[in-house]
Amino acid sequence: MEYTPERFAAGLKKVSRQQWWAFAGAWAAGLFAHGYMLANKLPNHDDLSCFWTKGASYTSGRWALDLVGWLDGSFSMPWMLGLTALLLLSVGAMFIVDILRLKSPLFCGLAGAVLAVFPSVISLFAYMFASDAYMLSFLLAVLCAWLCGRGGWYRLAAVGCLVFSLGLYQGFLGWAAALMVYTLLARCLEEGAEVKPVFVDGLWDVGVLAAGVAGYLGVTKLIWAAAGFTPGEYQGISQMGRIDPALLPQQLWSCYSLFFNTFRSPTEGVCTTAGLRFLLTGCQWLAILLIAAAAARQLARGKWLQAALAALLGLLMPIAIGIVYLMNSGYVHTLMVYPMCMIPLVALAQCESWDAKRAPDAKAMQNRLHTLGRWACVCLVALLAGRYARQANEAYLCLQVNHSRRLSYWTTVVTQIKSLPGYDQWLPVVFINESGWDRSTPGVWDSEEFNDLVGIRMPVHTYSDQQFLELYAGFCTEFLEPAEYAGLPEVQAMPPYPASGSIRIVEKGGVLAVVVKF
Repeated sequence: MEYTPERFAAGLKKVSRQQWWAFAGAWAAGLFAHGYMLANKLPNHDDLSCFWTKGASYTSGRWALDLVGWLDGSFSMPWMLGLTALLLLSVGAMFIVDILRLKSPLFCGLAGAVLAVFPSVISLFAYMFASDAYMLSFLLAVLCAWLCGRGGWYRLAAVGCLVFSLGLYQGFLGWAAALMVYTLLARCLEEGAEVKPVFVDGLWDVGVLAAGVAGYLGVTKLIWAAAGFTPGEYQGISQMGRIDPALLPQQLWSCYSLFFNTFRSPTEGVCTTAGLRFLLTGCQWLAILLIAAAAARQLARGKWLQAALAALLGLLMPIAIGIVYLMNSGYVHTLMVYPMCMIPLVALAQCESWDAKRAPDAKAMQNRLHTLGRWACVCLVALLAGRYARQANEAYLCLQVNHSRRLSYWTTVVTQIKSLPGYDQWLPVVFINESGWDRSTPGVWDSEEFNDLVGIRMPVHTYSDQQFLELYAGFCTEFLEPAEYAGLPEVQAMPPYPASGSIRIVEKGGVLAVVVKF
C-alpha cells in the first residue's frame, strides 16, 4: 500500500494522549527554560571556533555530523537549530513515556518537562552549533530502546539507530542502555512476571548494544582509514572500543559514584547546589524505595528468581546510566551524563506503577499512603524541573554578561591598536602572554554552578579570541605567532596591558608588527 502524506497525517491520530502530554510538557518547559538562549546569540569559546561548522566530525568519531549540517546548514543559528533541537527532544519524550508506560497526563507532562530542563540540555545549547545534531543522537538512542521493546526484526532497525546515534555523539549510549535495563526491571516487578522471557530479551538487548557499538566502531575506523587520519588523545578517542581490565574497577566505581553521590557533590554539573542535591537525591531514594517494595512483594509471592533478577538489574542501572565512563577514560562533561535524568523519570514510573496496584478495597491508611506518595513524587519532580529551569536562565545570564564584558574589553583593545602613531591597516598583530589576566577587567562569573555547565570558565583571553575579534569586534587582520616576538628585549621590557606602553609597534627582521603584551 502506498504511503501517502494523508496516511502519515492519519497515523498521527494514533499517537496516545499520554505521548502528546509528554510532548507538550517538554516543549513548554523547553521554551521557558531556554527561550532566551534561542532568541539571542551568546557564544562560548567552542561556539566561536565552530561558528560555520558542526564542530569536529570524523576526527572525533562523529562522522554523521556533516550529514546533519548538509540538511539544515552549518551556521550556528540559535533560533533555527535551537527550535529543531527542542522539537527532537520533545519527540524523544513521547517515546520515553511509552517505554516507561506512564499513563497519568500529569506524570507524562512532568517527564517531558524534566527532560527539557535537565542541565545537560543547558550545556547542549551552550554549544549551539551542534545542538540539533546532538539532540538527534539522543532521539535515535531512545528510539533504539523503543524498537528493542517491540522485539523481532525491529531489533535490526534498533542497531541501525544506535550506529547513527553514536556517529553523531557518543555520549548518549547511556540512554539506550538505561532504558533497556529499566524496561527489563519493570517487567520483573510485575505480578505475573516470568524470568525466562525477561532473561532472553535481556540477552537480545545486550546483543543490540554490542552490535550497535561494533557497527559504529567499524564505520569509524573505515572512515579514518579512508581519510588517512590517526586519532589523537582528545577525550580518549584513540582508546575508543578498547577495554583495559586495569582501568575497569575505577571506571565502574565512577559509574556508581556518579549515581550515588548526588547528595554530596556537584556530580558532573547535574546537582551543583544544596537544593538541587536534595531534590535529585529525594527522587533517587523514592525510586529505590518503590523498587525495593515491589521486589519485596515478589518475594512475598514466592517469586525468588524474579526478585533476584530485579535486584541484579537494579545494580546494573548505575552502570548503564554512567556507561560513558567505560567509553571514555578522560574528562566527562555535563552533556555526557544526560542519562542521569533517568532518576526522576524512574521515580515517576515507579510511583505510578505502585499506585496502580492499589487494591479497590484498600484501607483508609493505605489510600492516604498512596496519595502521599504521589504528592511526594509530583512535588519532587516539579520542584526539580522548576529549579533546573531557573538554573538555565541564570546560566544564560552569565553568558550574556560575559559576552558583553568581552566585547567591551576587545573593542577597547582594538581602539588602542588603531590609535597607535604610525599604525597601518596592513600591520600584523601579535598577542604576547595571551593567557595572562588583566586585573582591571572583571573576572568571569566565578561560580562552580555555571563554569563547566556552559563553558564560561575560560578567561577573557582564550584560543578563540581571533574568531571573536573578527565576528564581534569587526577586526580582521593577520595574527603572528607570539613565540617569534616574546624573546625580543624590546618586548620583554614592555609592561603588561593596560599599562602605558603595553601596545607598541615592533620591528623584527625588517617587518613591523603591533605587539600587545598581556
